[in-house]
Amino acid sequence: MKNKNDISLTVNSLQSKIEKLIQFHNRLKDDYSKLAVENEILIRKIEEQKNRINKLEDSNKVIKLAKTLQADQVGSVEIKNKINEFVREIDKSIALLNS
Repeated sequence: MKNKNDISLTVNSLQSKIEKLIQFHNRLKDDYSKLAVENEILIRKIEEQKNRINKLEDSNKVIKLAKTLQADQVGSVEIKNKINEFVREIDKSIALLNS
């Protein structure tokens, strides 16, 4: 049978280990909170970059169309129609991105 001293040492040891575990747990909770905030910021940045890429791709389409139309010497009415078509396509893309 263990004496009171042994039991007291065991309890103190357990108490010390529990306190260390609680401290470790609290640090992990803090780290998790910081990482969650950082993750949200990065997700927003990714979405902003995707939107910017889509806008630039739409601009490229319009520029390519304009160059193509210049090279083909298409009539001004046809040019206006094609540009309007691309603008509608861009508007639809923007609306989809915003929803």
